Amino acid sequence: MSTHLPRRRRRRAHRVVGAALAGLLTLGALGACSGGGDDSASTSAGGDSGTSAQQDSAGKSADGDTGGRAVDAVSPESARASAGQKLVRRANLQLKVGSLPGAAQRIRSIAAQQSGVVVSEELYSGERGDTSGSITISVPSSSLESTISLIEKVGDVQFRNSSSEDVTGTYVDTQARVTSMTASVARIRDLLAKASTVNDLVALESELSQRQAELDSLTAQLDSLKDSVTMSPISITLSTDDYEPVAAGGFLSGLRSGWKAFVTSAAVLATVVGAVLPFAVAIGLVLVPVLWWVRRRRLGAAPLAATAGPAGPIGPFGPAGPSGPVPPGSAG
Repeated sequence: MSTHLPRRRRRRAHRVVGAALAGLLTLGALGACSGGGDDSASTSAGGDSGTSAQQDSAGKSADGDTGGRAVDAVSPESARASAGQKLVRRANLQLKVGSLPGAAQRIRSIAAQQSGVVVSEELYSGERGDTSGSITISVPSSSLESTISLIEKVGDVQFRNSSSEDVTGTYVDTQARVTSMTASVARIRDLLAKASTVNDLVALESELSQRQAELDSLTAQLDSLKDSVTMSPISITLSTDDYEPVAAGGFLSGLRSGWKAFVTSAAVLATVVGAVLPFAVAIGLVLVPVLWWVRRRRLGAAPLAATAGPAGPIGPFGPAGPSGPVPPGSAG
């Protein structure tokens, strides 16, 4: 009995140790599996972080291209729809009035009443007492028709013309270019603030000045378009005479034009003669006495030549007499 008990105890001890080793191996396997799962999870997490980092870098580069602003692609149709239709409107009027100064004063009052301004004013006075002139005013486009109605009451309308031009495409394009150039200038300013070398500073300042000049030019164009769309000019021609339309062709029209040309030519010729006449009189006052004196002198010299008679021939011993040469000793 004593020999069997130690063997049994040994077997139990071996079993306990084997069970403990098996448990340890099982725990090690489970730990390895859990460790592999953690590695795969970390790998997937690292891949996700890499993807997000790439997206962040792409976003940063996109923001860098737009100056830190998110720019959405806008189609031209949507841009035009958001801007609305842009029209440049203008009008021309020809009025026959009784008093030119009074009509001009009324038109100035109408312009002020419609929140407009007088752009230019020219008044003329003719030799026959008739007067003419022109006034150009600028009023808000929304009140163009009402302003024309008020101006038509100043006198008799001889001629009227109005027109409109659609500048929506030019307006939208210029506005988009201004926005893009503004962002470009902002990017250059950011880069200029971060420049560390003199060469970078010089290059960035040159680029900044060029883009700023382009931005100023585009801004001026956009402001001009805005003014043209917002305000509408009205040109008014004033006259105390009836408006003369363009004459039609034909024999009578040609005859009338020829007569007018003849009268104009005669008037020009008379003007030239009147301008030359004082000079002709002054020249005549000097030349007439001189010519009279020369003529008088020539007439006085002619009788003297006639009374002298013809001279005789001259011989070898002196002048010849009536019957021949006179000897030297017989002069007495």
